[in-house]
Amino acid sequence: MYLKRVYARDGYHYILSESCQDEDCWKHRPLIDLGPDPGVYIEYPGGNSFHVKESFLERVQEMAERFSEDELESLLMPFLDPRIRRIVEQFERPKEPFKPWASLTAQEVLEEQKKLHSFDKRRFHYLRFGRVQMGDLDRRPYRFLQVLSEKSRDEIEAMMEQMELVLKPHEQRVYVYTAFHLQNHFSHMHTRNHPSALNPERVDAFFMEEICRLNRDERFFQGVAPHHHQSLNPYLIKYLILYFDNDFVPGTFWNQTVKDFMWQHQFYRKAKPQSSPSVSLDAACRCLEISLDDFKKMDQQKLTRCYRRLAKKTHPDRGGEGDRFVEIKEAYEMLLQRK
Repeated sequence: MYLKRVYARDGYHYILSESCQDEDCWKHRPLIDLGPDPGVYIEYPGGNSFHVKESFLERVQEMAERFSEDELESLLMPFLDPRIRRIVEQFERPKEPFKPWASLTAQEVLEEQKKLHSFDKRRFHYLRFGRVQMGDLDRRPYRFLQVLSEKSRDEIEAMMEQMELVLKPHEQRVYVYTAFHLQNHFSHMHTRNHPSALNPERVDAFFMEEICRLNRDERFFQGVAPHHHQSLNPYLIKYLILYFDNDFVPGTFWNQTVKDFMWQHQFYRKAKPQSSPSVSLDAACRCLEISLDDFKKMDQQKLTRCYRRLAKKTHPDRGGEGDRFVEIKEAYEMLLQRK
């Protein structure tokens, strides 16, 4: 599931949607219009606690093909009361990202990368590293691209839109230049990756050529309702605006040259191996007051309910002990990974 912000007559609305597979294609399915403030679906029983409204949970569970209470709660987290969100974030650990390629070999990762659209790969690479020069993204296995896998076009666009919010004004036109691979139209090895040094009229012409080509690309719009090629698809209109409403900032040419030099000559330290969990499976079950057999029969939802029941009792705001609360949370996270 994911949230997408769309413009309506009365302002922006948030649409809860999900990606679902239809044969060999991923499509999106709108579930519920949450209105301009999804925070209305959160209840505050007292203290610093909160929960998603039961009626809303049941409604989503009935409509969604793949329902996860934790995932839904995570989507609504930005709309939580700011004071409570700050407290919750102190106790919560970063959630493991979706890793569909975790068990694949390097060669298999390369094959999966080729299934992704090049426009998506270049956008995501720039938003993550901020570099114009990225070479051939199918030459080496890049596991960070797995977040683009198993998503519909609509979900990918919603994710990109959220990531693009961090772009500074002077980065926006360079980002579009990189995403549409406009450097491919220039042969000079030094200036092609520095658009501020190129002929602006030629860059404009190549941009219009590439955005029209992408607008006709059936592979890019796979799983999306057909549109007339004479008009620009709504997914691409924002790139027309980002490009022509911004300029390549003069003076960035040598700055980018220095950045490229540093990138090519930096050294990386090997990551330290992760230590093994300090809590055994039996001890984690005892901490959550369940038996090992009960744990094996549980699904993720039942395990989460068990954790929340204990967390409410032991939360420091409810008079519980802080150490006990932390132990329960660590045990829950360990058991959740096993599921």
